[in-house]
Parts: sequence; C-alpha cells; structure tokens
Amino acid sequence: MAAGSANAQTLTGSAAAGATTGAGSAGAPGAGTTPGAATAAAESPRSLLLEPAVSARLTFTDNVGARADNERSDWILEVAPSIAVSREAGRFTGDLRAQLRNVAYANETDRSTSYLALQGRGEFEAIEQFLFVDVDAAISRNNRSDLFGRAPGDFLDVGRGNETRLFSIGPRAEFEFAGTGRGTASYLSRWLDGSGGLDGRRVGEWRVLLSDPAATGRFGWSLDYFRSDTRFNDNADTEVYQQTARATLFATVSPQFRLRGIVGRESTDYTDRDGESGTIKGGGFDWNPTERTTISATGEDRVFGRGYNFSFHHRRPLSTWDLSYSRDISSSLDTLGSVFDDPTFSGLYDAYEPIIPDPFQRERFVRELLGLTDPGLNEGFVTKAYFLDRRLRAGVSLVGARNVLSLSLLRSDRERLDTFTRASLGPEDDFAIFDRVRTDSATLALNHRISGLTGLNASFTRSRSKGSGTGTPRGETRRSILSLALNTSLSPRTTGGLSYRHQRADGVTDFIENVLSASLAIRF
Repeated sequence: MAAGSANAQTLTGSAAAGATTGAGSAGAPGAGTTPGAATAAAESPRSLLLEPAVSARLTFTDNVGARADNERSDWILEVAPSIAVSREAGRFTGDLRAQLRNVAYANETDRSTSYLALQGRGEFEAIEQFLFVDVDAAISRNNRSDLFGRAPGDFLDVGRGNETRLFSIGPRAEFEFAGTGRGTASYLSRWLDGSGGLDGRRVGEWRVLLSDPAATGRFGWSLDYFRSDTRFNDNADTEVYQQTARATLFATVSPQFRLRGIVGRESTDYTDRDGESGTIKGGGFDWNPTERTTISATGEDRVFGRGYNFSFHHRRPLSTWDLSYSRDISSSLDTLGSVFDDPTFSGLYDAYEPIIPDPFQRERFVRELLGLTDPGLNEGFVTKAYFLDRRLRAGVSLVGARNVLSLSLLRSDRERLDTFTRASLGPEDDFAIFDRVRTDSATLALNHRISGLTGLNASFTRSRSKGSGTGTPRGETRRSILSLALNTSLSPRTTGGLSYRHQRADGVTDFIENVLSASLAIRF
C-alpha cells in the first residue's frame, strides 16, 4: 500500500483479502505439483515448516539476446539449491524463501552468473501483545522496464544490472484503550537499492493511529498521523518528505455497512521542490453483505487532485472474484512486495487450501499457474522517482474438479512527479525517457489435472505499454506470450516438468523468442 493512501487511516475490522501465512516455495521454476500430489503431512497446523530443496533446469532459447537483429541460440543450465521456512506460532512468525541461482550459458559464457534470490517477511513479539518488530527482505533480478527488453518476470533476465534489493525493519506498538479503542505507534526504516544506476534510497516512516470505530455504539472515530522522510544516495543527497494527518468519523448504519467522513491536512515536496500543502476532505464506506464478500471504497481531495481506493473481494466454494482501483502518490518501495499482495494470487491460494493443505506445495502450484515462477519482487517496473499511480486490477478464478481457469486484468498508469529531472535518473529507468508510462495486460491461465500426479498448465498474456512525455517521442511495446507446461510427480518428493514458451514483442522492443525447458526438483 502506498504511503498516505486513501484508506490507510481506517481500521475496518475486515479480514484481509488473501492469506499471508504461506511460506515460499522451494521448487524450481517449471517443476510443479498438482492438487492430487499434495501430501497429508500439513493437515494439522505446525509451528515450524522447513523445506530444503535443490532444482535443475536445462533451457534452450533461439534468441538469447532478445533482439530482432541478432537471433543467436544458446543452451542454459541452472542449478539452484533453496530453502523455504514458515513459522506460524510462537514469538517469531513469518516466512522466508531463499534460492541460490547458478546459471551457466554454453556459448555466451559472459552471461553466466550466480546470485541469491529471496523473499521473506516476519514479525517478532518482543513484549507480549504490545511491542512487535517487523522485518521484510527481498532480492531479485528482473527487467525493470515495461517497454524495453523481455517481459517482467522472465526467468532468463538474470543480468547483474537487473538486481534490486529491498529491506525494512522497525518497531510497532499495539495497545487498547477505553474498552473498545485500539492504537498503533510504529516506525519503519526501509531501503531500496540495486545495480545499474538505481541509487540507494532510505525511507523512515512514522505512524500513529488511534481508532475506536464503535465508541458510542453507532458512531466512532479515528486519528491518523503519518510522515515519510526519504533520502537518496545521489550526488546531491536529495531529501524529500510527505506528511499527512487525518480525522475520521464513522457511522455504523448496520452490522454490515459503515460510512466514514474524513478531514485532514497534507504537505509534501514530491510534486513541487518548494513544497506544497492542502486540506484533505473525503469519505467512504465499508460493506460486508455476506461472510464471503467485502467491499471498501474511499475518495479524497488531496494535493495532487482526487485520490481513490476501492476494493472488492468475493469468494465462493468454487470461485474467487477480485476488483481493485487506486489513485495515489507512490514509489517502487510501495509497489514492490510479496505475491500475496496480488488479489488474484491470494484468492487462488485460499481456494486451493482444502485440496493442497501444505503451504509450500500450494504456493508453488499457484505460482506456476500464474507464471510467477521465481522468488523475489513481484513488480517489473522499478524507478528512482516518486510517481502518481493509477492502478486497476481485476481477477476471477473458477475451480473445478480437474480444472482451474483464471483471468487477470491489470492497468497501471504511472506519471512521474518532479522529485527528479530525467537527467538524474539511471539509464534503465523508463522515467529517464518518458514522463508517463501506462501498461495494460490480460492473462488467461488454465490448469488441467490429467491425473493425480500430472498436470498441464497453459497461459496466454497480451500486454501493451506506452510511454509519453513533454519533449519526448511516444514509445509503445506490444507483447504476446504463450506458455505450456507439463508437470508430474516422479516420487513423493521429486517433481519434473517440460515447458515451452513463445514470446513476441513489437515496438520499441522488437523480437521473437522460443524457449524450451526441462526441469527437475527434489525436496528433502
């Protein structure tokens, strides 16, 4: 969630849309599992789950450089030991997935590399039911551009110039007051760093939130203060800030429906280096018409214009439905995160819990179903600048006896704010060329369980990315990606798979590539 987002000031009391207790998968990209292959070992909750593994993948590509004018083929061997840890009880809870990827090219040996990919988050209860320490970490190598190079998330993008690192740590105090009131006071120190011109960024975030939504039964209130101070390790040691203060009045119309009105004050120098401030005015509602349906909406007048935050989640026994839209100031620190932040992923993860109780196997299965094969960050677009983010997500998943069909839609429209000039941004940053980057994508995915041990995954993705700005030519890239994968369980702890992918890009990036992979993963 972006800092100072439109609905950050409320405590709705609603359950999160997706489960967040799953541990990372230790399997190799493309080495999958199927619902029928789930073990019964995790049918009862355990405080600690540990799964070491090793995977291997042999890949042939007919266009190793992803270029239109130099189509050279190559063989690529990857061997990746990994470990997945999940703890759901005790003083420390959280999950970690780490993988040491060792990638060797047969012909273009200068592309060979080894690096650590990881995704983890945790919480330490320092003082029982009062003081907690939150930690988060992620390392990945992924194409940072929506317009240039391979598509975001491509497992062949392992160049050193693509590395992105994210870390955060900070204390959080939780307390109660006046019988029904709850309060939070927290500080979070966050770092975003990487190679290829992504200068180190350190952000300190302070938040104090007091809330009693049912103070008088029908009416309630909340007070929320937030401040973010950002420092960039560039030549000028640039510093920027954002500060918001909100007061919210709640009115409970029924046990399922609640209204809220919002007033506040905001100041920032993201959009104007001399700084600007203004009044926040807005309102919204929370509606839970059934136990399986949650709807929340907020609209506010902000310094950048109108801000929105809307979410809809509906879960049925054999389907999940998600829709969200937001418009807010954001940055790569806010948009980079866990796959569980994606409502489509979390909805499928929840839907498969009765079929695949083991969280490692369930996450691995859903990752493969959606094409999210590697640990690390789940956002391809990475920039040094702050931007105004308009983001629309929609997803539906239909679960049958032997098939799962899912459709996910995404529109991301990012407009650079005036924190930096284009000349101060790195060459891999799309905002170094354009002031605005918009990406529309649609993915249709099908999983068919051939037998209790074998499954077939098929997906098709169509996307269009457009860059525009004052004094710059427009740029556009259209992509089509077709993927097919056959996965089977060779033994209770060994899986193998074959996959084929066809990718075509037209526009400022122009190439055609065919990739064939064979994979094997062993869990210990």
